Amino acid sequence: MKTLIKTSVKLLVRTKLIWLFIVLMPILSTIILKSNTEYTAYLDDVERIVELEDVDKKVAYNAEKGDYVVKIYDASGSELSEYLLDRLANSGMFILCRADLSKETVTDEFMKKHIDFDGHEDRMGSALYIPADFDEKIMDGKLSEALTMYVLSDDERTEAFENELTLQLSRMEAMRSYAGETDELLDGLKKADDLSPEKEVVSVSAGKGRTLTAEQTNQKAQMGYAFSFLTLGFVFAGFFIANGTIKEQKNGVFTRINLSKTSVLTYFTSKFVSAFLVSLAMTAVVGVCSLMLDMKDLGMNRATFLVLIFMMGLIFSSLSMFVAIMLNDVFSASIASFTLWCMSSLFSGLYFPLDDTSNGIKVLSSLMPQKWFLDGTEMIFVGDNNAFNMLLCITIAYLAVIISLGSIGLKVRRSEEWGVS
Repeated sequence: MKTLIKTSVKLLVRTKLIWLFIVLMPILSTIILKSNTEYTAYLDDVERIVELEDVDKKVAYNAEKGDYVVKIYDASGSELSEYLLDRLANSGMFILCRADLSKETVTDEFMKKHIDFDGHEDRMGSALYIPADFDEKIMDGKLSEALTMYVLSDDERTEAFENELTLQLSRMEAMRSYAGETDELLDGLKKADDLSPEKEVVSVSAGKGRTLTAEQTNQKAQMGYAFSFLTLGFVFAGFFIANGTIKEQKNGVFTRINLSKTSVLTYFTSKFVSAFLVSLAMTAVVGVCSLMLDMKDLGMNRATFLVLIFMMGLIFSSLSMFVAIMLNDVFSASIASFTLWCMSSLFSGLYFPLDDTSNGIKVLSSLMPQKWFLDGTEMIFVGDNNAFNMLLCITIAYLAVIISLGSIGLKVRRSEEWGVS
């Protein structure tokens, strides 16, 4: 066993390309973890007022979870119109996408053109046009002329938006009689808001759900992208181990090992130990790179982080090695390794959440190791002490399957090569 391990490690050390993955992937993952990017795809509470860069920008992409989207054509840009939009947004039922038209000359033809475009080329519940003289219309009591609403879908939530809009306009109308100017009207509305009961939003997790803060959500997304880069390194580390094994099989070394009464399980276990050592080496590089990180930004201490990386790396280096050995061809093995990385990262939810996908996709996601390590990361964030027990069981389960199937696969391949049924 020791001789087999030493031989495998020597071959790996002499392979220059493996060092590119062992060193480069941890560096790239560290860059990701060091960034302060906000990842909105994972956020449960989305931004309720979205400022559009220009009036022609589509708003459909802001309805990520089926929210009711309203496009606002705001030609007023006044404090009163801003107050109205804030109140509509704070209801929590709508996403308002505002296009600033305060510096534009808005005509009937202009609005007709854009509403026609919104109805055919974009997707939203309704649109709202706030004219430049919005304040004057409100102060004169001309509520019907103060703004124009365009219904652009048959969504039943349109009625809720109309009711909320009517409520806010009626509040302005009631307060207008006590105010002589717009500033007084605005002050009166804000004072009335201060007297209203404060709204408290309580997030309730159903079943085994976990509720993360905005900071933890960003940390989870960063960890997912870091896992993706690190997985690539571990996958190809396993490929290079398998590459040596494939050469041994083609050069008859494996046959001579069998003739020396060394069992297939012993031979495959030696390769697994090599994968263990390579995973350990790459984890050590990650540890060195992590010295550049503030571990508070990761939501866990350095030891916990490195243990996560090592367990996930051991699974993927072993799995990649197993798949490549079964294919017994370097070119096919390299394609398989890259495919393994791509598909596992995609279906595990490293790049984007899969909570709203079909049950079939969710079942497929459950087969991906990264999914469990991402869940373990969440558990660590919320202080769940069962995180390590879960991840340890997952790691042992994957490794047991890989080693067992690897040994059986090598026996079957040897039987085929020798013509034994």
